[in-house]
Amino acid sequence: CGLSVKGVVYISQLLEELILYGNGLTSEGMEHVMKIVRTRSATLRVLNVSANSISMAVISEALKHNTSLTKLWVEQCGLSVKGAVYISQLLNVNHTLQVLDMSWNPISDDGMAVISEALKHNTSLTKLWVEQCGLSVKGAVYISQLLNVNHTLQVLDMSWNPISDD
Repeated sequence: CGLSVKGVVYISQLLEELILYGNGLTSEGMEHVMKIVRTRSATLRVLNVSANSISMAVISEALKHNTSLTKLWVEQCGLSVKGAVYISQLLNVNHTLQVLDMSWNPISDDGMAVISEALKHNTSLTKLWVEQCGLSVKGAVYISQLLNVNHTLQVLDMSWNPISDD
């Protein structure tokens, strides 16, 4: 649509939902968007940055103390274990985020281990999507351990992971 990063930043000050799915955003562009989320936006509730090449470090830092965003989509962003670590840091301190979709990212079992550990103490997240994240039985064990102590999570989608009982 030809919208510049400055245009997105201006608009994001007014919106409740900002969907930037597949817009070719990079980490640099995401830094500009996150400035608004971090400092001025009290209205933004939903952010979808799926299918962009972004750094989870920028998003995590901005959302650590955000009190308005309740839904975050980071599908298909190439997030690995390192991205999962940033997500876990966010989940440790953010008490507003309720929905997180990080599907189609190669976080693997190691990434799920750190996210599961954070979710053992998180009391706000109610929905988590980790479809096609490279989780095996080991990742499922981490999730089962978190479900023993986390009673807030209501929806968990683990579709398309190579979990097998063999």
